[in-house]
Amino acid sequence: MISEKKTTDILQLHPHKVVVTNVGESCQKNKPINSNKHAKVSKHIFQYSRLIEHWKHLFEITDWNISCESISAMQVVDALKGNTPGHEFVGISIDFEKRTGTIFHSRELHEDDIIHELLHIRFPTWSEEEVNFWMNLLMKQTKSKMTINSDVMVIV
Repeated sequence: MISEKKTTDILQLHPHKVVVTNVGESCQKNKPINSNKHAKVSKHIFQYSRLIEHWKHLFEITDWNISCESISAMQVVDALKGNTPGHEFVGISIDFEKRTGTIFHSRELHEDDIIHELLHIRFPTWSEEEVNFWMNLLMKQTKSKMTINSDVMVIV
């Protein structure tokens, strides 16, 4: 059920619905979120939606449908730590044909997480190092003017 293969593709295996992420970790899709946490979850969904829409506009990917899905940390397995469960995780499953993405997360998302995952959509050929570099730069320069042409991003 758990794949140890490192991959840049996102696979969904049925009937267990295991999602293999682009960092080589695996997680089984979570059951619906507990209704006791509904108010807190609704607040987070609103905050995430605002941030996602803001950055989609800046990255010129407004035609994409991006959603967020909370998963349990116990569903995240780290192959580098003996396949032990219970790790933090943020990753995106991308369907370029349908122009959809789902950000899976085992902890509360922050703006840098959203920027990072949306950069994977806007610049799919970038390495993880390039995405991290630009995400860090964007977090430091949020008031700067940004220009995007093809696969090039310029911050002024």
